[in-house]
Amino acid sequence: MAGAKDRSTNRVSAAVVPGTDGPTLRGFVTARAADGASSSSAQSRTSPPFAVSLAVVDIDGTMIDFAAAMRARRDEVARDPAWRGRPLADVRRESFRRALAAAGVTDPAAHREAHDLYYRVRDASMAVFPDVAAGLDALRGRGLRLVAASNGAFPLARVGLDGYFEDACYAADMGVAKPDPAFFAEAVARAGGSPETTLALGDRLDNDYGPARAAGLHAVLVDRYGRAVGAPEVVRVRTLAEVAPLIAPPLPAREAPPRR
Repeated sequence: MAGAKDRSTNRVSAAVVPGTDGPTLRGFVTARAADGASSSSAQSRTSPPFAVSLAVVDIDGTMIDFAAAMRARRDEVARDPAWRGRPLADVRRESFRRALAAAGVTDPAAHREAHDLYYRVRDASMAVFPDVAAGLDALRGRGLRLVAASNGAFPLARVGLDGYFEDACYAADMGVAKPDPAFFAEAVARAGGSPETTLALGDRLDNDYGPARAAGLHAVLVDRYGRAVGAPEVVRVRTLAEVAPLIAPPLPAREAPPRR
């Protein structure tokens, strides 16, 4: 998969992202404002149809079902300030250590064995949400380029989705992770786009929608389970197949002026 530069000045790029339910968007924006982050430009772009040409698609929770994968312990570690910003693989490894330690298992060899076994079983049984293929086909049918982006590093080739994407941006490679808005800025830059011409699609308010908006992107929440409450201003869908109708039709190509 190779990145491609978007030379259009009239079209918008799109970023697609992952996760579960989290704090409301209002809480995220308030926190970012306290940190001095400006969201005025992002707040001005809230409604479809979106004129887009690039989709940066996250993986976990949006395309791949990670719901049963040690979520409670992983989220506990992710909330620990000492682990904030660390690669997701390290967070998961620490999640296993804590889960086993809570059960009285302290042998490091047992921790490694459980960790390795989990990944073997997980990768063998990973499920793609049934709407994903049709949704990605529809986005490409609208003329969008697709780029995957994730805090994790799951290889899409294992579930046959790699052929849809020009590139994949992983936090460990980029040196920045969600919910830092810089994650989205870097993904857009690598795709040769700009925040003003990019749409972010993801399933978490705190990890995807809010940070993408703070970075100046358009955003749509893929709220598969209807968990996003208290945020009526958020543009949301239940499946990826519902995204394409929110995108403006491609602009007709301009004809070259006749020779005189």
